[in-house]
Amino acid sequence: MKTKLKLLLFIFMSCMISQSLSAQEQQISNDHVVVLKRFVQRLNDPKLATDIILSQDLITSKKLDEDLQEYLLASIDEIRINVQSKDIKQLEYLSFAQAGRKETSDIDLEGIDPQQVYFVKYLKRFVFAAVIRDKKIASFTLVSKGNNKAHFVFY
Repeated sequence: MKTKLKLLLFIFMSCMISQSLSAQEQQISNDHVVVLKRFVQRLNDPKLATDIILSQDLITSKKLDEDLQEYLLASIDEIRINVQSKDIKQLEYLSFAQAGRKETSDIDLEGIDPQQVYFVKYLKRFVFAAVIRDKKIASFTLVSKGNNKAHFVFY
């Protein structure tokens, strides 16, 4: 009888821990989507200067050289034009797991936690991908690394 009670207690505790972890993962996912939606809304705001988006919404190394900063500003402007041409109410925000094999098979995460990777889609078409860390965009740049693979670049 004691063995059955211990087994039931173990099963109950396992279920509770599993539900708690699942709820934590869902909360993290929701937080990441909020960060991504805020980033898209700020990109869509023509009154907001690009350098403000760079400084407030993106994680960069402490000291960006001038060439790298100019490249990042141009990259933000490019993604900004792309976002502004869309009806942002129709954008979809998908986690790496939700995106499916077709979208993810050519991405080499190189140790990035897949729970930090999200995709923005518009009418079933890829707009951009992002890595989210510490409530900011850590990368939105996928670059070819050869062999039909791409990886994220961090600044």
